[in-house]
Amino acid sequence: MAVVGLLMRIIKPLAAIALISLTALVGGCGDIFAHRPATLFSAPLVVDGFSVGPAIIDTGGGYEVMLRERFDLDVAESARVLAFGGSEVVGVTEGFSYSVGGWASEATSALVGVSVCDCNGIGFQWFRKTGAVLMLDFSAPLAAFVTTVPNGGVTMPFAPSPPVLPGFDTSFIPVRIDMNGTTREVIGLLDTGTTATVMRRDLAGNGELQTADTVAISVTHSRLGSISVRAGLFDTEGLPDIILGTDALGLWADRWYFTFTPEGGYITAFPALNSVAVRVDY
Repeated sequence: MAVVGLLMRIIKPLAAIALISLTALVGGCGDIFAHRPATLFSAPLVVDGFSVGPAIIDTGGGYEVMLRERFDLDVAESARVLAFGGSEVVGVTEGFSYSVGGWASEATSALVGVSVCDCNGIGFQWFRKTGAVLMLDFSAPLAAFVTTVPNGGVTMPFAPSPPVLPGFDTSFIPVRIDMNGTTREVIGLLDTGTTATVMRRDLAGNGELQTADTVAISVTHSRLGSISVRAGLFDTEGLPDIILGTDALGLWADRWYFTFTPEGGYITAFPALNSVAVRVDY
């Protein structure tokens, strides 16, 4: 399984710790139990009136905007980030005008020059700032920014952030992980910034898996049901126990709505009619 990972905590003086999660699936994954190839959603980004290409939509990213280069903006300061591959220092730009998918806004700054991702991105702070609701349609596939959520579906509030990420109030949900006879109940992050689900290695609970790159797991949510995915394994401290990418989201439901309120938020999912997810109660 070839995965290039950018999953970072950003540490700046007088600023809260944030997380960027932008993991792009760049190679074959062998036996991955998905109905269709995982999708990475994006929207067109315009910086100071100039189109700079797509921006990955990252519900697991505790930032407003990330740029693959500075696009003639001045870099005003720096931030140290901790990624899968270790820590690095990235630039923080001056403020600028921009739009994403036609939604105009003013940024006080943006992250720039992250080595493991040659991409632009918008994180959940953009949704909280603008009030836009994220709609994802895996059957199309397409992403849209809307103002209302239709009736029906399965609606669930964000779970409280896990202790390792206090105050990181984005799309966490409680899930049960089953693998090789081991069951764990953890708080998982629904992360549209990654195509591939990843999990902390020590959750596997099996010595034979300690050198493996991936493990086949069943993930169960009390209202969404159970799905099977192949999860990559990581050892980096300070990240959630499991990060559920678009491979998992596309199995659970065809359509998703992410609504970010001033604190927290909620998710509404519309399961596919032909979904193999089994509804459970626990």
